[in-house]
Amino acid sequence: MADDLEKYGKKVNSQISLDEAVNTYSNLSGKSIKQTFVGLTPYYPAPNDNDYSIGFIYRQFVVRYDGSITEVSKEEGGRKKGLLPTGLYYYVIIKWRITDSIVAPAGYTSQQVTTPRVNAFYIREGVKYLPSPLQRTFTNYFYNLEAFKLSS
Repeated sequence: MADDLEKYGKKVNSQISLDEAVNTYSNLSGKSIKQTFVGLTPYYPAPNDNDYSIGFIYRQFVVRYDGSITEVSKEEGGRKKGLLPTGLYYYVIIKWRITDSIVAPAGYTSQQVTTPRVNAFYIREGVKYLPSPLQRTFTNYFYNLEAFKLSS
């Protein structure tokens, strides 16, 4: 009997949308909950001619407590960063070099100023905003430190 009831509950629950689940919970418990965060839309940067003339772009990321990383657009990041549940999601912005330049960013101490080294520097700066268990995961997310760079 309990197994049948559990199967029935799973069937019913799978058909309830998130909004309905919130309403159902509120109706049954008499408590209201504020739903402030709705999922993320992944984004893949597409630098334009202006970005290449400037030499860099800014990349926005939402990092979840379990290490999942979603790159989001500037617009979505701006809308959702204040709605992220504290301690569950972290918002990180990093600068990303997309052209070669001999100019070193402020705080950069290496003698070799290459695009991959500068981007690694920007990642190290961005990772400071994450709790230590997520820092390695975020750093390892960037397998191509020359992504979006124009071919020379």
